[in-house]
Amino acid sequence: MEKQILIIEDEERMRDLLELVLVEQGYSVKTAGDGMEGMVLWQIMRPDVVLTDLKMPRADGLEVLDFRNRGFQQVPLIILTAFGTVKSAVTAMKHGAFDYLTKPIDNDHLIDVVSRAIADTENTPGVSQICELKTEQMIGSSPVMKKVYEDIVLVGNTRMSVLITGESGTGKELVAKAIHAYSEQADSPFIRVNCAAIPRDLLESELFGHCRGAFTGAICDRKGAFSQADGGTLFLDEIGDLPLELQPKLLHAVEEKTIRPVGGAKVQTVDVKIIAATNRNLDKMVQNGMFRGDLYYRLNTFHFPLPPLRSRGKDLIELIDYYLEMFCREQKKGALAVSAEALKLLHRYPWPGNVRELRNVLERIVLTCTNGTITTQMLPEKIQAQKDTKNEKNTGSLALPEQEKQLIVSTLKQAGWNQSESARRLGISRNTLRYRMKKFNIKCRPEETGSAW
Repeated sequence: MEKQILIIEDEERMRDLLELVLVEQGYSVKTAGDGMEGMVLWQIMRPDVVLTDLKMPRADGLEVLDFRNRGFQQVPLIILTAFGTVKSAVTAMKHGAFDYLTKPIDNDHLIDVVSRAIADTENTPGVSQICELKTEQMIGSSPVMKKVYEDIVLVGNTRMSVLITGESGTGKELVAKAIHAYSEQADSPFIRVNCAAIPRDLLESELFGHCRGAFTGAICDRKGAFSQADGGTLFLDEIGDLPLELQPKLLHAVEEKTIRPVGGAKVQTVDVKIIAATNRNLDKMVQNGMFRGDLYYRLNTFHFPLPPLRSRGKDLIELIDYYLEMFCREQKKGALAVSAEALKLLHRYPWPGNVRELRNVLERIVLTCTNGTITTQMLPEKIQAQKDTKNEKNTGSLALPEQEKQLIVSTLKQAGWNQSESARRLGISRNTLRYRMKKFNIKCRPEETGSAW
């Protein structure tokens, strides 16, 4: 499998030169024009080695190094530096950088340093899984998701309260875990409380704990979620379902960072980062008196509105690729392709259950598919029913030509860029495939396609 190299360099000529040299060595290379873009791309592509300039706009090389140290400690980072900033590069090495290269960069030296970095990762187990140990992978390179990634980096290293809103199935808990993973408290507890799933009578004890004898059945002292999350993150899921009578106590705990267990007399101090999430409209709930305004504004210090799947455009294909590969691997099946008609229906469907619904649909399809290609007949009836939609609505999906291009690229990737096998899976001749590759400017090598992350 090709090693993934990420180059973060604001000087275009230098960036292109480094990419050319490394691609010729057989590496798969992605580039970013500044530190912030680089950190976003880092989360998506999971590089094996990163090269970053020191002096850049928005976020410099030392900020990128700090990002690496907080979430990707085992990924080697190589500093690119001009002669006048060598001292800063040496300082960066003391803080975890693998090595540094002085501009103008000698090609042989570049290849040698990257080779040593690759060898270093191969001798360290679990490098590519370092982020997944902390949070499930996030998929999607659409503009709305890039904004989500940027905000995760922005707010991750603060202690301010965060409110995540979005429809069911958009990944609110996944974002909460990512914010925790990219914080300085990543090794501290992440405690989740589902405010809708716990009976009202038990929710106060669940949050704040209780003392022995506080109520019938309280046979011993018990720590609540605030105490369990001390020093880390408390994720309050479905916060819109928190009973109104409990909201003043939660507000006090968030503002004063103190709690009192049920039946206890002693106040306890806690240091907890609060992340709340809901699929309900808290603004309307405040107006209707169903949610306290002061608690809402305290929780909403930083707002994360998550987009529904239907507005994420090309992310749908990336998610389909990701889940098909994952489920085929789990179920020990060969790679599956998606027919053009089936892909068209998947794009047309509005996905009211969002990514969660997509995942469930694909898992079942992989289980039942036996012929190597997913056809319209294998899709659930509610998705097949999209055939009858005469006036196709554009809800952020791709235009048909772009769908066709993405399908061809996806199939080529799944077939290891073997054109004969790809043509067989697509149900077309090899000459037709070559014509369409030329039509869409799809090259023969993965790194030449110019496709999205």
